Amino acid sequence: MTAWLKVLAVALLLVSGACVSAGTQAIQDTDVVSKIEVGKSTRSDVVALLGYPPAATHKDQGLREITWHYYYATAYPNATAFVPVMKAFTRNLNETTRVLSVSFDKNGTVKGLEQEQLPLPLQQVDPNARKG
Repeated sequence: MTAWLKVLAVALLLVSGACVSAGTQAIQDTDVVSKIEVGKSTRSDVVALLGYPPAATHKDQGLREITWHYYYATAYPNATAFVPVMKAFTRNLNETTRVLSVSFDKNGTVKGLEQEQLPLPLQQVDPNARKG
């Protein structure tokens, strides 16, 4: 095997294994998320499936209605990330953030579910931002 083929093989191995992820991976599993039933599931049921959320927002001042936000972010390098001149002019990472928001009524029953997939880094997702 020639030297350049060895370098190419090593580079391909590095690129294929260079993925980073963070957050609640279970929100990517449709079987897990489908077990959360609007009007039936409770906060305890959601904690059993997904764990406690990293963020929450309250709808009213009495803290009765609440929305839990779960995130899962994945980033992996583009091929240009390994080319010294190209990486100065292009994005080096493909990033995807999935957000699952679970709203509860004042009794602690699931009132609604909302899923989004955003092509943004996790730190740019603001659960307090209003849509609209």
